[in-house]
Amino acid sequence: MDDKAGKSGLQHVPRASGLVVAGPRTGLFARGRKDAANVPAAELYKQGVGHYNRKAYAEAAAAFRNAAELGHAEAQYMLSTMYDAGEGVERDDVEAARWERKAAEQGHAYAQANLSFRYYAAQDYAEAFVWCRKAAESELAWAQFHLGLMFRKGEGTERDDAAAANWYRYAAMQGWAEAQQKLGDLYYSGQGVPLDYAKAAGWYRKAADQGNAEAQFQLGHLYGIGLGVAVDYPLARLWIRKAAEQGHEQAVRELKKREYRDP
Repeated sequence: MDDKAGKSGLQHVPRASGLVVAGPRTGLFARGRKDAANVPAAELYKQGVGHYNRKAYAEAAAAFRNAAELGHAEAQYMLSTMYDAGEGVERDDVEAARWERKAAEQGHAYAQANLSFRYYAAQDYAEAFVWCRKAAESELAWAQFHLGLMFRKGEGTERDDAAAANWYRYAAMQGWAEAQQKLGDLYYSGQGVPLDYAKAAGWYRKAADQGNAEAQFQLGHLYGIGLGVAVDYPLARLWIRKAAEQGHEQAVRELKKREYRDP
């Protein structure tokens, strides 16, 4: 029931495959007023979006660059991701990082998260923590979860299980399955939160329903011994089998050891 410190490092935040000029992500970014006020940059960004969605990546990169040079944060972010991926431009980590930082400094949450990842990969945990926290405070679930990991492991900050639980909870309430599973772990062990098997089972169930194998295994374990839930052997078998079908090693061993059979 630990956080498997060796396997819990930050991972790059994914970018949506399709782009929109304005949409659900807009509220995450403090840059909104600046971009809206910069009409020429906004028009160039709009052109870039059109090119990008048509897979005309060279034209998209050119339009995003023009908007980025006028200070458009979303265009700066998009240009950084295109340099990262080599879309429409030669792959260039230096240019990717440069444009990413420009967007991050304007409060772009996804750029802040990716800048955090970049520092984390370079083992500069202090800077990774700073930028992860900025993104987390912009309510980006990815960053909230990873900030929880950093508090839990003491990377870039003092270890603080209570703070880890708080940030896991923020991400968990946004539906982030790994955060739900980690929060379940903390309630199971009573680290950072009062020990509460019922709450552990509740968070495991939310993550398990989303296909999180670790949560499925732990939920099956709780049903098998009656902690936080009533003993229910068929449900224990069900959840452990679901985890085993995803290759969860402990679940596979448990099935073999007990020779579970469907009722």
